[in-house]
Order: sequence, then structure tokens, then C-alpha cells
Amino acid sequence: MKKVVIIIISALTALIIWRLLSPSEPQQQPVVATEKETPQVIEQKDTEVASEPQSKPAPRAVDMSPFQLTSTQKAAKVIANNYRETLRYAPYSQPLTRNDTDRLEPNRFVPVTVPTSDMSGTISLALNKYRFIHPEPIQLTLSGEQISRAKVVISLVDDSKVILERSLRVADSSAYAEVSGRKEFYGDLQIKVEADVAGDPITIVAQAKYEQPSAKLTGLKRAEVNGSDLQITLALDVEDAGIYRVRANLYDGAQPLAHLVAKSKLSFGQQEITLKAHQTVLPTSSSDLRLMTFIVERMSSIPGERTRFGESAFSELPLVDIDLSELSRDPYSPNAKERASLEFLQGMAEQQSAR
Repeated sequence: MKKVVIIIISALTALIIWRLLSPSEPQQQPVVATEKETPQVIEQKDTEVASEPQSKPAPRAVDMSPFQLTSTQKAAKVIANNYRETLRYAPYSQPLTRNDTDRLEPNRFVPVTVPTSDMSGTISLALNKYRFIHPEPIQLTLSGEQISRAKVVISLVDDSKVILERSLRVADSSAYAEVSGRKEFYGDLQIKVEADVAGDPITIVAQAKYEQPSAKLTGLKRAEVNGSDLQITLALDVEDAGIYRVRANLYDGAQPLAHLVAKSKLSFGQQEITLKAHQTVLPTSSSDLRLMTFIVERMSSIPGERTRFGESAFSELPLVDIDLSELSRDPYSPNAKERASLEFLQGMAEQQSAR
């Protein structure tokens, strides 16, 4: 019986996650290089739909035993409560705190650590980042005690052919190398370091991504208050047309405020994309608003196509002359699809155990 319950809960959770994470905007057709350049930007906008009549019954769960239904209801209730809480904020403008490391440092490389042969210590390999954009150099550091020699061997994960092999500079119980970017690096890289530690051989293997840039953020076009949103329009130079997602973190001085996300279909050439910060994540006033931590992503449009990334010409973008008192302080209103998803979850959670 427990196995059946687990299967049912897993299936329900998968269905719910699919419904919640599917894009709110209409589905896009795959973009090809021959796409016309006009219109250059097609902004995605939520279509307002009238609320469903109150008399419409909530979706019902499939027939289950009382025990199965109770367990499923508990899972659905937790998910429904969590989703209801997220709807306090716009999906394009989520609150950000110092604890959100994955958003504050989305390209951080987690060092790879292995024990020494005699188990008396550890050796760690660290890169300066996880994802690189050509022609960025790869910086790697090997840390530990009694390192006498080290070399790095770089190849593609899907190809055993060695692209580069070179020695690391050893000094003060560590070894360091900076490898210049190469076009041969494009793809998933395997970075293997072989070292002598206290006379014993040690091998550490790490992986990273090396990308050909698909687009580049080039500047700020404008920043203005529009209703309940602070709208920030950025300029891009697009090399590869497609559906783009741009992410950035909004700060008030050194204090993180919000994680902003925008998605739009962009053509080749000079384009624009607009990030929005809803009033629910903004202070009543600020003289030091700024955007940081930019991620430019060309999303996969067909199965098997790699997601590609772009770059930013700046690491920080000050937003000046913004009067937050002009914001309309209305709460965020979920769109029709978000309301339908919440109704579905609540219906599952409130399903009666007896029919």
C-alpha cells in the first residue's frame, strides 16, 4: 500500500510542477536563422482573462482508497500553500535575500576536493567560474599541502582527444595556471589535474562549460515607473536569433532586493528587452538602485539543441533619477493561468475522502 501511495504522490507532484513551471506566455515556434528581422522584438504579455464563474466545480482527484486520498491531500495541501505564498509576488520579480546563494552567485564553481593518499589531508581544485564565454581565460588553483608538481589536461567531455596539456606553477603549497580561451573549448569541458602530493600521485577531475557568445548586453536604454512596476529596458547585440531569457539582481546599495527575469523572442542585431520590478519588492524610496549579476540565455527551441549563453559589457548598472513614490502600491494580481493552477491545487487539497 505504501508503495502505491508513493507512486500516486510522485505522479501528482510531477503533474503539478509541470503545470506551474510551464510558461505563462503563449508557446513560441522554433526560431531559425532565416527569420525576418522585423519586428525585431516581440514582447511577451499576459492576456487578461475573466475569472471563472464561482459555481464551476474544482478539479477532482482520481478515485482512491481513503488512506491513499488522505496522503495525496496532505501533499497537495503543502504544495498549494507554498504556491499561494509565491503568488504574493510577480513571477518576473521575486524577492531576494543574502541567503539566496544560487541567485547571488549563479556562476560560482564549487571546488572539487579529494583526500590525500594517506588520508591525512585533502587537495582541492577550484576554477574562477563554472561557465565561460569565449575568449575568457580559465583560471585554476590547486590547494593543499606538499604539492611538488602538477599539470592540467583539458578535453571535451564527449571526446577523449586532448585539447591542451600544460604545467601548473607551484608555490606555497598550491599550484596555479591561467589558460587562454580557445574556440576548441566550445562545449562541456573535462579539466583533469594530475599532481604529486608528498610523493604520491593525485588526480582530480572537474567539469566546466565554455560557450560561444549568443548575445551581449550593451547598455541601459531607459528606466521608468509604469503603474506598479519599475521597468528597466536593456539594449542587446544579438548574434543568434531565438528566444532569450535575461536575468539580473536588483540591489538597494549593498542590500539585495529582487531577482528579475524577462523572456522575449529576439531577432539578429540591435534589440531590447525589459526587466520589471514589482512594487512588492521595492522600498518606498532609494537613491542607490542598481542591477548586477546579469545572465543572458538563449533557450533551446528544439529537442537536443544546446542552451547557449551570452555576456554583459558591464557588471553593474546604476539606475539614476528613479522616483519610487510614483509607483502604484497595488498588490500583485495573479494572471488567469496562475489562478487556474492555484484552483487546481486547492481542489486536490480539499477533495473529500468519501464519495
